[in-house]
Amino acid sequence: MSAHGCVLSVEPLSALEKIWHRLFADARNPSPFVSYEWFSVLATHILLSDPEVMLFRSNGEVVGVLPAAIQGSTLKFVGDERVTDLSGMVCATGYEEKVVEAVADFIKSRGLKVDLFPIEEESELAVRLRKTLPELSVKKKDVCPLLHLPNTYDEYLKGLDGKSRHELRRKMRRINGTAVEDVKTTSISSLFELMAASDDSKKRFLTPVIMAFFKDLACNFERLGWLRMRALYFNGRTIGIIFAFSLKERVYLYNMGFDPEYRRMSPGIMTIALDIQSAISEGYGYYDFLRGDEDYKYRFGAKERYTLRITR
Repeated sequence: MSAHGCVLSVEPLSALEKIWHRLFADARNPSPFVSYEWFSVLATHILLSDPEVMLFRSNGEVVGVLPAAIQGSTLKFVGDERVTDLSGMVCATGYEEKVVEAVADFIKSRGLKVDLFPIEEESELAVRLRKTLPELSVKKKDVCPLLHLPNTYDEYLKGLDGKSRHELRRKMRRINGTAVEDVKTTSISSLFELMAASDDSKKRFLTPVIMAFFKDLACNFERLGWLRMRALYFNGRTIGIIFAFSLKERVYLYNMGFDPEYRRMSPGIMTIALDIQSAISEGYGYYDFLRGDEDYKYRFGAKERYTLRITR
């Protein structure tokens, strides 16, 4: 169908690798969660299918992808809420309005129900879809705290409240100058061990399927230069590890684990603290804590942000 200069088609994920990569490179603020690699690994290990997604063309050229499909009579994102913190569209810069208008026209012409989640509050898709279809119901869903990083670590410390700043400095002294180190995908078993040891819910979460998903995702993101897996060592032992991604100006903290035997040293908190310090020195603008309202995120200075669930 055609709408507002865009022609919409539905095509299988596996046929779109080159097109998706071109769009992703041209998109204004892409996140790893809307990359072709993300959905390819998701399809292989969790969806166990080759999902169809929505493609948009303008004058014969593909200008947008929305990883969504009709399930029954409802338009939903392709994904799995267990592992997906954010989702959205991939769009060539300058075509965002046309693509969203085409999505809205498609929804209205088919009389579709809508259940799109999780969408970042300030994303082009959320902002433009709400304007185009004012009858949509928009509700805040999950807290995803976001930390704006200043130019220097001293500025960062000054921005914390007095108690948080004192606690962070005290814990930093306790680890006595230890630094985090990059680790490769070959160390991902250490991540799983520490995740399971530090939290019973994470232990239950780490099924063989989820671990296979993590491993393949790590390999793909490492190849792209997006993997940010870092470990904190003490006396030759890994006591904390983060599984994060970095792209453009943002670090995304996806998961973490720590050794409970060293709880007195706050190894999980210290691994994150040292990575924030490193991210500032590397020139990143944001540290994204993703889904979850854990108190430690706010002690690091993150501000409240939500994902949205948009329904019709």
